[in-house]
Amino acid sequence: MSPNARLKRLNLTRLPQAPFLAAPFALLVIIVLASIALLDQTQTQRDRIVTAVETQAKLDLLLTLLLRMESGQRGYLVTGNRDFLTMYQASVPLIPDAVDDISRAISREPEQRTLWAQVQPLVGTKLAEMTETIRLYDAGTLDAAFDLVRSQTGLRDMDRIRDLIQNLKDSERSGLSAQHAEARFQERLLLGINIAAVLVIVALAFVSVIIVRRANTAMQDAQSVLKNVNSELEANVAARTAELRTANEEVQKFAYIVSHDLRSPLVNIMGFTSELETLKQSLFDRLASLQAERMNGSAGSMTVELSKEDQIIADDFDEAFAFIKASIVKMDRLINAVLTISREGNRTLRPEEIDMNGLLTTMSQAMAHQAQAVGAEFDIDALPNLVSDRLALEQIFSNLLDNALKYLRADAAGRICVKGKAEGNRVVIEVEDNGRGIDPKDQERVFELFRRAGPQDKPGEGMGLAHVRALVRRLGGVISVSSLPGKGSTFTVTLPRALANARKRVSA
Repeated sequence: MSPNARLKRLNLTRLPQAPFLAAPFALLVIIVLASIALLDQTQTQRDRIVTAVETQAKLDLLLTLLLRMESGQRGYLVTGNRDFLTMYQASVPLIPDAVDDISRAISREPEQRTLWAQVQPLVGTKLAEMTETIRLYDAGTLDAAFDLVRSQTGLRDMDRIRDLIQNLKDSERSGLSAQHAEARFQERLLLGINIAAVLVIVALAFVSVIIVRRANTAMQDAQSVLKNVNSELEANVAARTAELRTANEEVQKFAYIVSHDLRSPLVNIMGFTSELETLKQSLFDRLASLQAERMNGSAGSMTVELSKEDQIIADDFDEAFAFIKASIVKMDRLINAVLTISREGNRTLRPEEIDMNGLLTTMSQAMAHQAQAVGAEFDIDALPNLVSDRLALEQIFSNLLDNALKYLRADAAGRICVKGKAEGNRVVIEVEDNGRGIDPKDQERVFELFRRAGPQDKPGEGMGLAHVRALVRRLGGVISVSSLPGKGSTFTVTLPRALANARKRVSA
């Protein structure tokens, strides 16, 4: 039975689906929101109750202050003892604050505001009456003071104030009872909601336990199947890897043989081309002599130039030979490059501890004359060390530095910066330049064999970066490029900090 068939047989559909689980969670969210709303309302009711109680206390305080002042006033008028005025004078400055506090507390209720509007002028009248009697008494007009008291104006005002304050307190008490009833209802409702929330949580916990148990069972089944599948996959991968390694070695051998065998006919072509040039020269020299004999009637030793038509043919021969030689040279370079890559694929890697700063600094110093000629400078930052193959690293970064120098812009001072950092068991090294850049559509093509990007104004066959990528892959890493035309390029090489297998071979 195939791995896919065995995975399909697992009863994974027993697990509750998302809609089934969403409903209880949605209900729980609704309960929580309702609880928050009720708590807010309960707090509002409590604030109102506290305000009502405080208002009653403030009304009692105002009435108490007025009674104390009245007692002090009458005691002073009856006895003439100024000690009674101490209680009176202590209460006088408290009256305005008490009146202001009550005015703010009852500002929300229209009925209470109406009652309070009647109390305020009476309080002022009572204060004026008590102040006037004391003033008359102090002035020696005792009869006038007593007449004012006997007029019972102050008594009537005080009785009216007492009645109005009692009405205010009754109004507050009535509202307080309603608020207490509403608060108790909200508390009972909140208790019911909390009980419902507990029940929902218990139900969710029960369902969660069932889900976890089923999930664990399904996971154990899946792990068992996956273990068997992984064993089969590992065996398949090992077999395929061996096949690929064999195929890769055969391809490398084939490339070596083909390149080696191509060199022999290439040498023959070069030799016969040289012989053809010699024969061409002899042929045209003889042609010139025959033309001279025909013109003069006898052979002479004088130098004779070719006719215009023959000279054109001779120039065409020279041009054709030049093209043939240039093609032979180019083909020779290509064969050498293929041979180099083939040999690299067969070379045994030799890992060693490498000081990357020293390696890159040495390379930049070796290229200092070339950099000075184009007005460029190198900037080597601190680089982490590697355990890798020195020759491969030298070839990788010498190619990248050489390309950076080769493709600088003429309108800006060249700057090539090499920086790196360690990321776990990998090292990332960037070679950044401010050169001509690479068009986005060509950024992947530059790593292909015999492919070049941009103006073909620099020598090269499009082998360098292909070779670099092959070497990076052999070392177990990857290379990429990011670039903006006219701004510069950054080649990023990511390598393992330590080469895992010195004899490992990776297909280029």
